[in-house]
Order: sequence, then C-alpha cells, then structure tokens
Amino acid sequence: MEPQACDIAFATMVGDEPVFLPIWINYYARIVPKAQLFILVDGLHRVIPPEAEGCQVIRLPSVTPGPGWDVARWRMISLFTNALLQRFGVVVFNDVDEILLADPAQGGNLLGHIGQAREAGVLSPFAIEMLHRIDLEPDPLDPAHPILAQRRFGRINASYCKPCITARPINWSIGGHYADYPTLNLDPALFLFHLRFVDHDMLRGRQASRQAMMQPGAAKGAEVAGAGWLKGAQDMTDFLQSFVDAGPPLENDFSFGWQRRRIIDSWHHDAEAGIWRHDRLHNRKTYRLPDRMADQF
Repeated sequence: MEPQACDIAFATMVGDEPVFLPIWINYYARIVPKAQLFILVDGLHRVIPPEAEGCQVIRLPSVTPGPGWDVARWRMISLFTNALLQRFGVVVFNDVDEILLADPAQGGNLLGHIGQAREAGVLSPFAIEMLHRIDLEPDPLDPAHPILAQRRFGRINASYCKPCITARPINWSIGGHYADYPTLNLDPALFLFHLRFVDHDMLRGRQASRQAMMQPGAAKGAEVAGAGWLKGAQDMTDFLQSFVDAGPPLENDFSFGWQRRRIIDSWHHDAEAGIWRHDRLHNRKTYRLPDRMADQF
C-alpha cells in the first residue's frame, strides 16, 4: 500500500444496495484497506452484502421520509465527514452509485490526484453520467462483470461535478452537489462516473423502491428528497429513450475543454442557499467511452 493511502478515507451511505455497494467496495478496496471504507447504513433492518466484511459499517435507525428528511441526512453526512477529518487527511464521500476514476491518459493515479486535496482543500471531478443505450446494448447489466465493458456510453452532467474530495470541514447541499467551500478546484484528470442509469430494468426497480419509501401524502420535491424521487418507472424508460431519439453517439477524446471552462467560468456564490455552485450543463448528447477506460471497473 502506498504511504499516502493511510491518510485517505472513503465513505458512502446506503439502504439495501445489493448491486452498487459491492462494486463500490471492490473498487476502492483495491487502493486502500477495507478498514478505511466507511458505510453508513440507513436502517437497522438492511441487508449488507458479504463484500462489506472488514469495512467500517455503521448501522443507523431509519427515519421516515418527510419534509426536511434529506436536508437533515446531508447535514449528518457533512458532520460525519468532518469528524473523519480529525483522523484522516482526506475524506471522499460519494453516493454508492458514483465511482471516481483517474484518466489513464494522465497516469491513472487515483490516490495521487485525491491526495492533492491536502493542499487544495477541496477537489471536484468532471462528471460523466453513464447510460444504458437501449438501442445499442440489448443485454441486461451483469454486475459480476466490469461495468464499463458492458456500458460504453455516457453524457456530461455538471451537477455531478461534486466537491466530494475534501481535506477541510465542509457543509454539503442535498445530494452533495454543492457546498459552502468557496473555491472550485476541478481536477483535470479526475472523472466521476454516475452509474444510476446503467441498466433499464434496474433503474425502473430502483425508482419504484424510492417511491415506496415516501409517506402517502408526503410533501413533494425538494421538501423531501429532491424532484428525482417523484418520477415513476415509465419516466425512467422515457428518459433512456430520449437519448436514442437524440441520435447516434459522438466520438471524442474525453478532454471536454470548453465544457470544463464553462463550469469554471460560471462559479458563483448562491447567497440565498449559502453555497458556492456552478451552472448546470447537461443535454441529450451521448458520448462513446474511450477504450482506455473500458477495463477500469
């Protein structure tokens, strides 16, 4: 293990997560000991996969979703991360369906890039939202095999250029998309791959589970957990179909120069929310993943 790995912790929060949690654990356990992987479990009744053995699993009593539920959850996550910073130099917190990757074309040294937060304070990756191109990838996802070998298409979604790598106390907004840290450090080699949309059937099932968590008559939208929780299973099918309708995938080198510049140039303070943020940037353009990334996870 590299000496700098002893100083880095990875953390996430899950409910029942039989697919993405093993992927998350197996990926980061390649670079740090499992004892440096922290898993907050939302609910004492949750089933934890065997891959979690050796990780720091912290079971919490569940709270019924309602107004302010996700605000309180992310406040807790922020405080937990800040507590970990008393023992670790850098903490990485992501949702379990988000994987960080250092571009192989720039050395592929994930730990090295994460470690730069010690000087920078907080780092953000560039974000690629992986998609199931249902017209080009007919087979269901097999989680036992590498994801990027089965799903080769994604889109830019700047909302996932999250300030998720921190060496300073931080307070995140809902979803961890933004924070109160005033400086944007968009790492030129780091990518965040958002995996929520990698399989059509899995996506429909996940959305149905989310809706089942909501109380009958509960407040909607951001009052509970964001507008994404309100969409139904058919909305997910329609979403994936919209990328098919937008046309064939584009080929490029994945440098995304002007898109990175737009994110950086739009950085501003949202005084009402008390956070620093960049503008949104997403559309229905699909990009083919470069071959150099296909074997990464």
